[in-house]
Amino acid sequence: MKKNFITVNNKRFHYIWLRDNCLSSKCQDTNSLQRIYDFTECTSPPEPLLVEQDDEELRITWKEEPPHHSTFPISWLMNRAYDPIPKSNSESEFILWDKAWLDVNPPEQHNIHSSPPLRWMNELSKLGFTRLSNVSLENLEDFLSSIGPILETDYKKIDDIKPTVEGKDIGISINAPAMSPHTDQSYKNFKNLVEFFYCVEHNAKGGDSILVDGFYIAECFRNNHPKYFQVLTETPVLFQQFDSQKKYFFSHQCPIITLDGKGNISRICFSHKNCVRDLPFEQVEDFYAAYSAFMSYLKNPAYQYQFRYKPGDCLLLNNARILHGRTAFDSNSGTRHLKAGFIGWDYFIARKAFNQKINSVKD
Repeated sequence: MKKNFITVNNKRFHYIWLRDNCLSSKCQDTNSLQRIYDFTECTSPPEPLLVEQDDEELRITWKEEPPHHSTFPISWLMNRAYDPIPKSNSESEFILWDKAWLDVNPPEQHNIHSSPPLRWMNELSKLGFTRLSNVSLENLEDFLSSIGPILETDYKKIDDIKPTVEGKDIGISINAPAMSPHTDQSYKNFKNLVEFFYCVEHNAKGGDSILVDGFYIAECFRNNHPKYFQVLTETPVLFQQFDSQKKYFFSHQCPIITLDGKGNISRICFSHKNCVRDLPFEQVEDFYAAYSAFMSYLKNPAYQYQFRYKPGDCLLLNNARILHGRTAFDSNSGTRHLKAGFIGWDYFIARKAFNQKINSVKD
């Protein structure tokens, strides 16, 4: 029986995989990096005529008419080795945190003019949030658009978050009450979003910002309250927003904790102010108990990261993972004016991957 694979640095690679992943311009478009070669059109499995290898490259001449030549850098092969199966990027990148972890590993505040973009992009991927400084208001939209298209929600790309008498949300109420940690847009069928908050001015008393890692809390919840965890993953909850100004009544239903096919936590959707807790009679008591227990975790200072905005600061966060809130503030004591909006998380991941690709080519 013919050997159908080759071993390089103790990693096995199938010949069919190598032929399918040939890097030549005949097999892969040099601009888009999309495949041109179609292995399904071959009548027999690929077979090498000649194999040569040194410390830098693996070179294969394939038994075809005419013979085809493939060259693979050894570093390229090691980065894509699938023997054994590598962990997924999402699993390897996440760092779950609480206040104690951040006290030992304080997050960096990245100067937008001097910090390499990949540094804060990696932090946003790993921690679920990152803080930038020295972002000018004039360049704000250009900077955000460099990450990805800014979503138009309620007919605005960038919304103003400051107290108004006619505020349609308690987040911009003139009374400026404390807001418990929550995710935004819970009442719409959005998936992962990058949410941004930009500080125009903040000189009011109070109004400190609060972040919590929803994935970390959900894992603690799974370990400490498995029954309640099951309730929050299996009970669809209705989130609503009534907008009398623009004449919309939004509704969206989903569990507070969403799991992927492997049982990993993939999304937190939680907003106390938008949650409608109307459930079948037999589910009410268990749900209220689970909801109250989960809320106690969110309010516990041991899980919270608290900070205060300065003008020019810009916070980016993963809205499917990080819950945000704030302390109460006195709107008569000064101004707390933020700007906020959203970018698709897929665009951020794609921009980060592009920058990594460009940097790897330079190296």
